[in-house]
Amino acid sequence: MKKLLPLLACAGLLVSGCALPFVPAPSATATATLEPTASFTPSPTATETPLPTNTPEPTEPVPPTETPIPSETPTATATATPLPFDARAEYGNTPTLYDSMDDDRYWADSSGLPNDNLMRLALGGGHLHMTGKQPGFDTWWFTAPTPNDLFLQMTVKTDNCSGKQAYGFIVRGPQSSGGAGAHGYIFAFACDGTYRLDRLESTSPYVKTELIGWTERDHIRRGSQETNIIGIRLVGDVITLYANEFEIDEIEDGHFSGGRFGLYVNGGTPGDYTYRIDDLWYWRLD
Repeated sequence: MKKLLPLLACAGLLVSGCALPFVPAPSATATATLEPTASFTPSPTATETPLPTNTPEPTEPVPPTETPIPSETPTATATATPLPFDARAEYGNTPTLYDSMDDDRYWADSSGLPNDNLMRLALGGGHLHMTGKQPGFDTWWFTAPTPNDLFLQMTVKTDNCSGKQAYGFIVRGPQSSGGAGAHGYIFAFACDGTYRLDRLESTSPYVKTELIGWTERDHIRRGSQETNIIGIRLVGDVITLYANEFEIDEIEDGHFSGGRFGLYVNGGTPGDYTYRIDDLWYWRLD
């Protein structure tokens, strides 16, 4: 397999940065329930009884006995339960790239894995460990060019965390390592069970637009020592977000059309947050 060349890019002047304020914005979608259609049995129509022949006095006809209308029993309408999204069933059992994180072939540059005052990547126990050292800093590490359209996901173990300490992807970043700064879409899960999607437009100056603010979803496992699968699909302008193989959101944004992807971390408060990546894979969709 062709060796991928990584690049470090971190928010701030050229290589550092700070996060925007976090504003929780939970949302929910109501499911409409159809009322049962009523069905009625019509009442019988009374008919006049003929008078008998040679009867001196007429006999009043006896009114017919009404047949009671059967009571309607409502039938419960089942609410459809969304099914997990199976990427292998959708795109095939062989992804374009699979990384078991047993070595650093996709993440090390000529100097090895990064370890500076902002972040650290290290291998151990079949995982790639990523640490955001500075409180509240958006920090990332790019790999080589990837397809414009793809489905990408990775399995993450949260380790010890709290609040808005966060992990995830930056996608559709710069096409090459040349030039200053970085850009792309940042999709992140936080320790408190929320997710967020931002559009990083520039690092000098640092400009980031919130596309989806911090939003809670039951599909995201919250807290320390939890495992989550974070996934994202990009096809043209449509960005679809996944948590543990369930679709949780979708948005259209055509600001960036393609580029490299990278790993993302925000140390939150108080910083020095580490998460572990168990495996990562993507399917090319263009």
